[in-house]
Amino acid sequence: MDRTQWLQQAMARLPIHWRLALVSFGLLALLLAALGILISTTEERALLASQASILDNDAHIVYSKQQIARNPLNTSLILSFPAMPGNMASGYINDIQNIVGQNISASLLSFDGTLLASDTQNTGLPLLILNHSLVQHELTTTEPRSYFLVNNKRGQREMVVLEPLAIWDKAAANRHPWQPAGYRKAILQLSMSTAPIDQSMTATHLILILGIFGALSIAAALTLPLINIALRPLIELERVSTHISAGALSQRLKEPPANDEIGRMARAFNSMVARLETAFARQKRFVSDVSHELRTPLTALGGSLEMLLLGADDGDTQAARRLMVGMYNEVERMQRLVADLLALTHLDEGRIKLRLGAVNAHLLVNTVYEQVQGLLQDQQLDANIPPNLPAIYGDSDQLQRVLLNIVENALKFTPPPGHIEISAYSKHTNTVTLAVHDTGIGISQEALPHVFDRFYRADPSRTRASLRVGGNGLGLSIARELIEAHHGTIEMSSVVGQGTTVLIHLPALQTAPEPGIA
Repeated sequence: MDRTQWLQQAMARLPIHWRLALVSFGLLALLLAALGILISTTEERALLASQASILDNDAHIVYSKQQIARNPLNTSLILSFPAMPGNMASGYINDIQNIVGQNISASLLSFDGTLLASDTQNTGLPLLILNHSLVQHELTTTEPRSYFLVNNKRGQREMVVLEPLAIWDKAAANRHPWQPAGYRKAILQLSMSTAPIDQSMTATHLILILGIFGALSIAAALTLPLINIALRPLIELERVSTHISAGALSQRLKEPPANDEIGRMARAFNSMVARLETAFARQKRFVSDVSHELRTPLTALGGSLEMLLLGADDGDTQAARRLMVGMYNEVERMQRLVADLLALTHLDEGRIKLRLGAVNAHLLVNTVYEQVQGLLQDQQLDANIPPNLPAIYGDSDQLQRVLLNIVENALKFTPPPGHIEISAYSKHTNTVTLAVHDTGIGISQEALPHVFDRFYRADPSRTRASLRVGGNGLGLSIARELIEAHHGTIEMSSVVGQGTTVLIHLPALQTAPEPGIA
């Protein structure tokens, strides 16, 4: 395992606030260190450039005072002069030292790097002897620098400036008056200790180190608390999630007023939990409703079977037949419940395939009208279908199932001698509307928005024992799912004590979408 993987695993074991704190602290330390290096490097370069400027100025002063010529002397001309002898260099070194001052050490070198004369008594610095190759390199280099740094015998840094120099030979003055042959060439070496700069840089480094450590100490003291404050919504999310996982679905996050990522996450989380709470409530109601729906027929079946086993019919074939007819009706009731549950499951999974095509509204309504005739209990049922209705684009069997379910609901909650009417019309050429209106007991305004929810009953206390077709709270949910699969809509309006109206809006054939899988 390499170090990167080990570090990743070590970080993964830490809590998120510690990971954020360490990353933030490390990044801050890196930035402060880089800033400290930049500041110290810039300061050192500025101080060295200032000291080099002093040495360059002194070299130019020496050059101008010692070279007496009618025309300025350039480097190429100086290289053509004869070399300066050692005794001549010794005679001029004191004058040069007086010009540059006590803090600067002056020496004269030959062009091959040999020391000709030096005066280090006034400066207190050890004699600095340069390597011959270094002298040659500095004289021939094309680099723009004007100085270089070397260590003397004491290990102290010194700044060195080399300048080609031509000095008038007084002994040759009479032989070659003001001629180039009267000059002698040498290299002026000026050096100066960088101890003041080194001391200043040491102080700067100390200040930077103390400042960086101080800043990191403050950051270390503030980073974790600030991160904890920033992560407080996540900590609250963890706490609330723990309670929710334990079953407290009523728990909610306190939504921050800001519309940032945390605020949007909190609102999305609360919305998700609200939907979960609703789903769990529906699931509980589902279990209760299914248990109730199954218990009733199972109890009836058990009672009838027990009577047959005990011989309660006394050999009366009619009595036995009545018991078996009742048992058959209860089995059919359970089959309808199972079929509805399977239909909802298939709708949720998108497994119901619609056989889309032209559906005649007259035929659809008349078929349902005939099917419910046997369910009437002194109610009045009418069908009102105008001529020339456009064809509906849909699945005839599924639409018949929806319309039959709605009419059966109208019959259940319309006491005799109530009235139920099935009608169809088309206000727009691209839509056909099927309507079922009854004069039954109606639905309250509080319950109306939920009538299409699964397993919802507007009045769970109502008994349906007298109804030949028992309800289970799934019919309207299945109806809505099937209508939406046809790219249509279903709506319901109702007034308590006056009746209910259900409207189904379906696409007409000429504007229907392409066939597909619902």
